[in-house]
Amino acid sequence: MKSLRLRLVVTLCLAIAVVWSTAAAWMFGSMRHELQNVLDDRLVASTRMVAGIVSQFSQAHMEASSQPGQHTDLTSVIARDGVACEVSLVRGEVELLPIARTDNSPGFTEVQELGFGRITKGGKLWRTYVLEENGIRITTADRMDVREHLVQSFAYALILPFVLVLLGLLALTWWLATRGLAPLRGLQQALANRPPQDDSPIAVGQDIKELAPMVHSLNALLARTHAALEHERRWTADAAHELRTPLTAIKTHVQVTQLMLAREHRQNGAITAPVVEQIQQSLSHVEQGILHMHDTLEQLLLLARIEGADTLAAQQFSGMEVLSAFERACEQSQKNAVAKGHSASLQVHVQPSEPSAWAEGQWVLPLPLPLLMCAVSNVLDNALRHNPGGKAVEACLALDTKQPGLHIRIRDYGPGMSEAECAQAMQRFWRKSPFNQGTGLGLTIVQRIISSAQGQLVLGAAEEQGLVVDMRLPIARVADLARAQEAH
Repeated sequence: MKSLRLRLVVTLCLAIAVVWSTAAAWMFGSMRHELQNVLDDRLVASTRMVAGIVSQFSQAHMEASSQPGQHTDLTSVIARDGVACEVSLVRGEVELLPIARTDNSPGFTEVQELGFGRITKGGKLWRTYVLEENGIRITTADRMDVREHLVQSFAYALILPFVLVLLGLLALTWWLATRGLAPLRGLQQALANRPPQDDSPIAVGQDIKELAPMVHSLNALLARTHAALEHERRWTADAAHELRTPLTAIKTHVQVTQLMLAREHRQNGAITAPVVEQIQQSLSHVEQGILHMHDTLEQLLLLARIEGADTLAAQQFSGMEVLSAFERACEQSQKNAVAKGHSASLQVHVQPSEPSAWAEGQWVLPLPLPLLMCAVSNVLDNALRHNPGGKAVEACLALDTKQPGLHIRIRDYGPGMSEAECAQAMQRFWRKSPFNQGTGLGLTIVQRIISSAQGQLVLGAAEEQGLVVDMRLPIARVADLARAQEAH
């Protein structure tokens, strides 16, 4: 994943490195040239200084020493500034008689040209300067490797601060980039912490010139999304309401027709029994279809109302009220199963089983009890519809008081579902088989109710056979919440 902060820091550091490197290269070249000039001027100054000193000695006194480098008085004088120096007497045009030289001088009698020059002696390159006055030749020299070492020392003195400053700039730029990008991080956190149903305008970043256009675009997108969702919800609710009335009328007419046919057959007997039976069967199929459409519309209306609510208000209930709501949902599902001709065998378990444990204190549940009953009923209706009848469907309600939470577990012994089918089961209108009864909206509604309450819905295959549905809801004691508020 690309990082704007890393890109900004690297770009700035590269730009600084390029600028400083260019400046350093120019400064190094200029410094090298100036240093060479300074050292050359030093050679000239040393030569002229020796010439001034030599002029104080008489010609006879200097010629008194015939061996090279044996004029001790003159040698002690010219060796003071550390420059390699040699003083020679000029004999004729090409003959030179060295009369004094420093200890570090390798001998420069081969140098013929006056002024600056270069010579290699003892495997070392020397920079020389030759001055000839009044029959006296004075040669001064520096080793070029010593000069280069001096240049390198200057270069190190220039590079080391550059590297240290660059590292300091890198750390400072990273810190400044982190602070500069803090509004982006604040915007990201604000978006991450927003509930899914919150489509109100974003306030973070509107006071920052660079972020304001993006925030305005996000707010415009949220407004368009909100309008589209509202349009969809209104369309769903309006369509369901519009379809409910004609379906109810059709259902009523079918029932009236069935009653009239049955009464006419009993009174007059003009219609034969097989014909009446066939008509009754056809009308029964029509009524079942109408009931299925009616159930689908009711589920759509409920889903539209749940999705239209921004949040589910937390409400206070006693434990007995929660237990009673669960038991009523179980009873209603059993009645629906009997009315539709399904097996209504249901075993209800409650933990703790003592009513006194449920009667203690008040609890805060993050959703109304009717929605809790709706979630339980939808899961139980599916379980009773697909349970073959050999074993009873198990419905368990457990209250955990140590780590407050409400756990509802419903298990059937039907055909069950695979892991992939469990993941698809919460999608709208999904059914395992197109021939199965049901609207395909029950688990979608349950998942929406549980998630709105910050709970968890888990579907999984049972160990032997069937399906297990676990619903976990957060719950808290009113007294614990009051103590927490007082502590804050």
